[in-house]
Amino acid sequence: MKPSRRPPSPRPSPPGRRGEREKSLLARASRVRLLVLDVDGVLTDGLIWYGPEGEALKAFDVKDGHGLVLLRDHVQLAVISGRPGRASEVRLRELGVKHLVFGQRDKLAGYATLAPLGIPDEEVAYIGDDVNDLPLLRRVGLSAAPADARPEVRAAVHLVTRAPGGRGAVRELCDLVLRAKGISHG
Repeated sequence: MKPSRRPPSPRPSPPGRRGEREKSLLARASRVRLLVLDVDGVLTDGLIWYGPEGEALKAFDVKDGHGLVLLRDHVQLAVISGRPGRASEVRLRELGVKHLVFGQRDKLAGYATLAPLGIPDEEVAYIGDDVNDLPLLRRVGLSAAPADARPEVRAAVHLVTRAPGGRGAVRELCDLVLRAKGISHG
């Protein structure tokens, strides 16, 4: 009878890509001092309903809103939206978003209006969903897109959320930043 050979002890494997990616995301998120949001397709599902008087109506997810409420005491919040929007402005002011840029399809031009805040690009997070968001997504320290963003946008960002726009995508990003900063919210 031959003596049985024991297999060599397994060596610890180097951290996988997923672990490295998570560490990189957390490092980026820990530096965030300004969170900038698009509205249509990010804070909303992208649908615009028109009322009988021609007013635009939009739906906002309360989970996204609560994420912003939890985060607003720890980072500054801003919006850059390509469309003007009274409904959006009302909701964002209610959530305590102080820096609002509406009617600015050129997101870099809108971002330039935030320069007086003095926050460097690497300390900024931005979440957008369409091709006009790409220049700003490529510039900031942490870029994100909802699950249903345009494919070229999803391919260009650091984080693609599990949730679609208007259905919890912003909350996922807020939770990431809170976790990275070691801030408990539960």
